[in-house]
Amino acid sequence: MQTKTIDNRGLNCPEPVIRTKKALDEMTAGSLISLVDNEIAKENVLRLAKSLGLDANVNEKDKLFYIEISKGPGATPEPMKQSSQTDHHLTMLVQTDEFGQGDAELGRVLMKSFFHALNENDELPREIWFVNSGVRLTCQGSAVLERLQALEKQGVQIFSCGTCLDFYGLNDQLAIGEVTNMFSIVECLTKADKVITI
Repeated sequence: MQTKTIDNRGLNCPEPVIRTKKALDEMTAGSLISLVDNEIAKENVLRLAKSLGLDANVNEKDKLFYIEISKGPGATPEPMKQSSQTDHHLTMLVQTDEFGQGDAELGRVLMKSFFHALNENDELPREIWFVNSGVRLTCQGSAVLERLQALEKQGVQIFSCGTCLDFYGLNDQLAIGEVTNMFSIVECLTKADKVITI
């Protein structure tokens, strides 16, 4: 039986989960040891294993967690799915450049993690609409620009509110996607099967 180890020490959420899932997807059978150095990463990796229906055991040594995940023969990973353009219209509205309310620095860190995790999700939105201070994320110097570019390559359309770009003086700094208007935003949001707002 194959045994593989991945070292996730020093990595922030959601990277340990993403790396563990990718490693599991590459395995047909055997054991994977996911090494993490904090409680949050440990719980997230265990939650991943449970969601995949796999057995997992944890051994702690020198403040490190060795999470052994067993994958039986015949198990096949689910292929990554693109956003369905015909069956299900999922769209996303991003209203701010920070994720959640509270500390601004934490909010920016969480927003970066969100878009990193979104790239690894099975279902992607058909388009993402950026409004208000959210347009800062689509402009030069954005910490999530690389993640947005990766989403665009996967077929996700990126739109930024023209009024918002003008308000923040960012018209000449747009780095990805197209400029849009409120009519187009409303039209899409009212026709979408599901809208996620952040």
